[in-house]
Amino acid sequence: MTATLLHILMAVHTLIGAVSTACLFYLAWAAWRRRRPGTDKLLVFALAWPLANLTLMALNGMACPLQNAAQALTGTHAWVRDIYWMPEDWLHVIPWTYPIGYALGVAAVWWRARKPIS
Repeated sequence: MTATLLHILMAVHTLIGAVSTACLFYLAWAAWRRRRPGTDKLLVFALAWPLANLTLMALNGMACPLQNAAQALTGTHAWVRDIYWMPEDWLHVIPWTYPIGYALGVAAVWWRARKPIS
């Protein structure tokens, strides 16, 4: 039963990671295309999703709550692989690279949206 729950948790975390990564790429694309949040509902989602994700992590001491759940399911306090598609080496740098990528994406959207199109 624990193995099944762990695989469900991994599938959910993988989906969340994929959506989060897609949001960061969409922020870059939206900045390039000078999209504005007032006219682009997907851009609003791409801005809100990472903010909600980062808020949850900040409330949990910059640790992913799903990583804590994976540790509880396996009965260990060590790091547990809980995302299917990412190389293991990348997972350790996500907590500090993700906020930087999000901040850069928001800054790019704001910068490009405020400049008039010539």
